[in-house]
Formats: sequence, C-alpha cells, structure tokens
Amino acid sequence: MSDSRDDATAVDLSSLFLGPKAENADVFERLLLEAFRDHVFWRRNFHPEDGFTIRERDKHTAEYQSSIATLSQELFGLLAELKEGVPFFSPRYVGHMASDPTMASLIGYFATMLYNPNNVASEGSPVTTRLELQVAAQIARMIGYDATRHWGHLCSGGTIANIEALWVARNLKYLPVALRWGAEELGAREVEVVRPDGERARLGDLGVWELLNVAPDAALDAYDAFQRMLGDPQAAADAVARNGISGLGYQAFGLRLAERFGNALPPGVVLVPSTAHYSFAKACRVLGMGESHLLRVPVDSHFRQDTDALDEILDALAAQHRPVIACVSVMGTTEEGAVDRLDLIDAARARAGRRHGLAFYLHADAAWGGYASAAVRGADGGRLSFEQVVSGQAAGPLWPSESVYHAFSALARADSVTIDPHKLGAVPYPAGAISFRDHRVRGMVSVDAPYLFHEGASDTAYIGRFILEGSKPGAAAASVWMAHKVLPLDATGYGRLIGDAARGALALHDALATAELSPFRLVLLPRPDVNIVCFAIRHPQLGALEDSNELAERVYRAMSLGSGRPLRALDYLVTKTVLQPREYGHAADPVVEGLGFTHDDYLRAGGIAVVRCTVMDPFLAARRGNTDHIEQFIETLGRVMRDEVAAMARESVAP
Repeated sequence: MSDSRDDATAVDLSSLFLGPKAENADVFERLLLEAFRDHVFWRRNFHPEDGFTIRERDKHTAEYQSSIATLSQELFGLLAELKEGVPFFSPRYVGHMASDPTMASLIGYFATMLYNPNNVASEGSPVTTRLELQVAAQIARMIGYDATRHWGHLCSGGTIANIEALWVARNLKYLPVALRWGAEELGAREVEVVRPDGERARLGDLGVWELLNVAPDAALDAYDAFQRMLGDPQAAADAVARNGISGLGYQAFGLRLAERFGNALPPGVVLVPSTAHYSFAKACRVLGMGESHLLRVPVDSHFRQDTDALDEILDALAAQHRPVIACVSVMGTTEEGAVDRLDLIDAARARAGRRHGLAFYLHADAAWGGYASAAVRGADGGRLSFEQVVSGQAAGPLWPSESVYHAFSALARADSVTIDPHKLGAVPYPAGAISFRDHRVRGMVSVDAPYLFHEGASDTAYIGRFILEGSKPGAAAASVWMAHKVLPLDATGYGRLIGDAARGALALHDALATAELSPFRLVLLPRPDVNIVCFAIRHPQLGALEDSNELAERVYRAMSLGSGRPLRALDYLVTKTVLQPREYGHAADPVVEGLGFTHDDYLRAGGIAVVRCTVMDPFLAARRGNTDHIEQFIETLGRVMRDEVAAMARESVAP
C-alpha cells in the first residue's frame, strides 16, 4: 500500500460523494458490503481449527431472540431519531463548517472500524499506524515541509492540535535555559548557540533575556550539540528533563530563574489575532501559562491579523523585555473564514529579530483553511505560481485571491501547522492533524510508557509517547488515507474540490450583494477568502442597532434547527455569529456604518449580529439539478425577513 495514487486520471467530483439524493447508493452499498464480507472472511479463516464459540442452537434460545429483538428495535428507533439531524449532505444546508464526507473516507472508516485499532502503538495497530504516518507525510508535503524532516500525526481535532503546538512552543522557548543548567550540572560548559543576529555564543555567557530569545531551530541545534558533546543522548535528555519547565513546573522554574539570574522577567506571552479560536485560551489554561498571557492582535477590515499592529506590539514587548513564546496565524477564522497573511506575519517576525533580537515560534492554525492550500500545489508537489493557479478556471468568480495565494504559499515558513481533515478534508469526525517542520521537536514532549515502548522498536512505532492523546481510532487514519488516495492533495484533487466550493461562496456573495430585497438592505462582510459568507441586515423601520441585531437573530432562528422546529419545515439552514467589540474593535466599523450606525452604537449594542453561510457544496456555482439554490436561497431569505419584521411590528404593539 503506497501513499500515492495509482491513477493520475482527473477526478470527476460526482464520483466522490453518496450524493444529496443518494445518487451513488449502488456503489456505496456494494463497497460497504464488500468491506464487511471481507472482514467476516478474515475472522473465519484465522485459526479455523478453534471452532465456533457462538453455536447455531444458541441463536434459538429465548434469551438470544429477546436480545436480538431489543437490538433491532432500538436500531429502528435510532434511525428514526437521526432523521431529525442536520442534513450536511444537502446544498440547502449552508450553516456550520461541516460537509457530507466522501464515500472513500466513509468506506475506509467503516472497513477499519471493524478491526478497532488504537493508533498509539503499532503493536496494536500495525497497519493503521503505518497509514497514519503516510497521511502525515502527505499533509507535510502539501504544506511545503521537507517530508524527510517533518513530524506529524492525527488527533481528535484542532483544539488538541493547537494545544500540542503551544506545548512544544513553550518547551522550546525555555529549552536554552534548561540546556545551560543541564550543561553546568554535567560539566559540559562549551555548548554554543546561534543568536538571532547570526553570531555564535556560549550558553554560559548569555543572560536570561538572550537565552529566551533563541530561535526554535537554533535551540534544537544546541540540544543536538549537547548530546554529541556528552556522547550519551539519554544522559543529555535526562539532564534537560530535570532542569526544564516540564520537569520542574512553572513555579519551581520561575523561582530558579530569579535565584540564578537575580531577575525574574515578565511572563512569556502568546500572540494570536483577536479572531483566534477559543482553543488557544484553553491551551494557555491547560499549559499553566494562564489566559492573561494570551495577547490578542487587532484585525484589519478584512478580519485578518493586522501586521502593522503586530509590529507595534512586538516593539513594545521587546522594550518591556517580555518574552514571546509564540505567534499564531489563523488560516481560516471560525466566523468568516478569513485567512491571515502568514507571509507578512513571518516577515514581521524577521524584522523583530533584526531590530530587537526577538525570536519566537510561529504556528499556523489552519484547522479550517489548511486543505485549501492544495490549490497551490502541482501534481509533483511543487508550488504553482499564482497565474498557474487561476488559469483555466471556468467563467465566474476567480479563487483564490492573490493575497490568499501568498498566505497559503507561506505555510512552510511556520514551525507547525494545525489542519483538520474532518473540515475541508470532507472525512468523518474525529480527524484533526498537527504537522511540525522539524521532527526533533518530538523530544520536547516525549513521555514513555514501558508497557508500550520496547527497546529496539522504531521511534515511531509508539506514536503515543510523542502526543497528547492516549487513545485514538486507527479507523480515522484509514479514512483520511482512503480520501487522499481518491483525491490527491494538489490542485487537481482537493484544490479543485475546495476551489469549486469557494467559487460557489463567491457567487453567493455576489448574488446577495446585488439582490433586490427592498426595503431590506444586506451589508455583506468582505468577499470570502475561502467559503464563508456573512451579512448583517438593515430595515428602515429599525431605528437602533439592537433592533437590526434582533432581526438577524430571528432570521437565524427561523432558518435553523431548534425550538422544536422540525427539519421538514425548513427550506434552507444557516447559522449566525456576533462581531463583538472586544474581538473586532474598529475592524467592524465598515459594517456598522453600512447599516447606518456609528461606532458608539456598536459599543452600546455590544456587537453586530450577522447571518453566516458556509458553502461546502462544490456544485453550487454550477447550478446543477432542478433548483437554482442561490436564487432560491435569496427568495427564502427575503420571505423570512419580511415575516420576521412583521412579527416584530406585531409584538411591539401587543398589550
């Protein structure tokens, strides 16, 4: 089983999914049955001399029949309940970031689930551990990492991946201090490190500020040098563990810093855009840094991290001698799908190094947008030019924009990247992923379990020693692997699938911007970077921003599941979000002013409620089938808005 496709023929997107009307049911059923029958064959032929444990006469007992009857009855009940779930498969669902999984991923999951592998040690998952490492290498190549030097794995989702990235970043930030103490303890005083200015210096000659501003690569190089100098890698690892923040903990580590250097620096910070996912707040809490050390960088009018503001913050932190543990770039925000300019953020990191000697870890949270980077990769894995990416596209909106192209092209500059296959990768939950540019970072978080890791085994045979989770489904690895076999991580595969969905979002955005919905006015957020369309609503009878927010809330409730509303009563399903001043500041002013209100109104109301539409359907722009879903969505939206304004008017005069 290789990690490349056997056939380079272009993929017909119609062959990927079960289909909104289960058009591919015959193929899906045949392959599911094949997977099940093959598993049964395997069971029956594994030591057939053992005979049968469950005998035919057992199946005729009253107890057996009762148990099977209960199983059948409860399944029928579950199937009935599930019909009230969310129709992610339908083009009428434009709510959250969820899609219909590909047939390949579902069949891969189902087939492997029967074997129930746990992908933390290969002795319990020899096949799926290998598949997981192949998947990790495929994702690394899509990012642009050197597949021979990277380290990556699957996890339950973006939250775990982001926590793991900051776990590594924190330990790397304080590694030079632990190296110095470990070297002093073992008499290896000649260990050198490369400073941000390119000069070499002995660890023992550096102050605490300089030790905490060693670039991640340089810190790992110094660790390697320490191991070589000792000639005993295990002794070096033990010394660093004894003197590192993971071994000592924050309190003891901080006390020792003050004792040894006579100066306790301000606590280190993590920089994130103000639109960052709440998983970073969780990460700072879990890792003991505290959420107060999560500093939020303002966003611009496109809701991307403002790199001018980032420059100013880095200048201020350098003046305060406050260490920067990591800076995070969000490649697809949860609310709007905005893609930070990672290329410009990395340039800001370089400027801070030249100006102030600052060095820090750079993490890209591409949980949402990461798979869209396939659009910039050729079939050979090389990066395509912008002209190559947009050439040959069908008539209609072009995607990606040049700024989004440059952002995704810069992914390889990040020290780590979070990517969720279960989002734009269109595979079943749970399937997140984390990819590190340098495999040596595994040593920063390694924890051994003697009952799982055995001497002489490959260092990747026991994935569990390097990751946060202690159990995870091998079926997820097989699911992602199958998806990648059918749809490669390049412009011809996932790039095309996601590009078509993104162009559908652009078509919806353009149609909403020109729709005749008078007396209503839609104020749209900027054109989507990937595939999320958001808009606020204005009506001349609504004199306050709070009233416009209420209308958006009512439209959302009328076009979503909840409050006992049956699924069959809904024509289209959306979701909503609120642009709050704490997160968006003045970046939301164009939307506020477009509604006819002021920044003071925005502050008083506590935010702007916007309807949010996530387009996962790659066929939306092509307008297939009997229904033009863009046209029908706008018609439905107009009807719902009229109904809700009328209801608000009636309620305002009710006694």
